[in-house]
Amino acid sequence: MVNTIRLDISKSQAILLYLPCEKKDIVPTTDVFLKYWRAGNVEYDLFVNDFINEAVKQLYNLLTRAMNNELQLNKEFVDKGVGYYHNIYLHELFTTDNKDIDDPAEKIIVWSTPTEVGIETYIYNIDGEIYLEISPFYKWDSDYPDDENEYQTFEEYINQHQTIDLIHIRRNVAVQWQKILRELIEIAHSNERYWIERNK
Repeated sequence: MVNTIRLDISKSQAILLYLPCEKKDIVPTTDVFLKYWRAGNVEYDLFVNDFINEAVKQLYNLLTRAMNNELQLNKEFVDKGVGYYHNIYLHELFTTDNKDIDDPAEKIIVWSTPTEVGIETYIYNIDGEIYLEISPFYKWDSDYPDDENEYQTFEEYINQHQTIDLIHIRRNVAVQWQKILRELIEIAHSNERYWIERNK
């Protein structure tokens, strides 16, 4: 049984949170999936089979900061998207082990998927508005594809890098998301307290 929570963006866009149980039964360690749904049938994995507490709290906390205009994106990252520069950072970190370089996404990354999926999600402000960026990341630093035709050098990859989507989150949408996320957090923690008390 799968239940779906929708974080609607527009009539043709939503973040879908898939629960393995009824919403009333979730606990912080309930494993969930999140997908980005666009244009009726296109879906991208954003968060894969991990604790709902991790997924929901991270989005809630960063969304709240973005609503307070605290996540201003560096202007040099605006044209190509932060995902482009985050890819360069990750590749350099992997190939040189240089821990002195700055992570351009350190304070704005919402979710990162396993390497085989290869998608990261960021939230930030540009000129006081809230944006959610969904971007691919380079998969072949620490892995090699089963099908060698999929392999690209990093240089080939970064020259073709394209953001999957840059989504403007209107303030009324952000408020609605906050309400849904807060409810999920409260239900999960209330159930956790109940089970702890019951098993004392």
